[in-house]
Amino acid sequence: MKRFLAVLFLISGSFVACSEFIEYPLEKKSVNLIAPMDSLSTQDEVVSFFWERHEDADKYRLQVATPNFDAIQKIVIDTVTTVDHLNLTVKPGSYTWRVRPENSGSVGLFTSRQLTILPSAK
Repeated sequence: MKRFLAVLFLISGSFVACSEFIEYPLEKKSVNLIAPMDSLSTQDEVVSFFWERHEDADKYRLQVATPNFDAIQKIVIDTVTTVDHLNLTVKPGSYTWRVRPENSGSVGLFTSRQLTILPSAK
């Protein structure tokens, strides 16, 4: 009986230890974007990008392109971060920004929004 309990304990312990190393698939997952709101027009060139964390992601890819990802003129930023926000300085123009969750085993779907930075009235 002691031998059975010892084996049972070892087996159950290995499952707990393995769960720390499992990367859950993100292929059909996305994050909710918080700010800036879609189609925002602003004169502020410093933009705070925020999104909700995803429980299975350990990093996020943020991309900003002008004017959009269907007709890219310029990729302004393409970065990976472990936090759920990033502040960037963006010149006046029309942009699309997007974020996707990632982990070491997979990447999720991008969620996108439009953004326009207006020239400042100087």
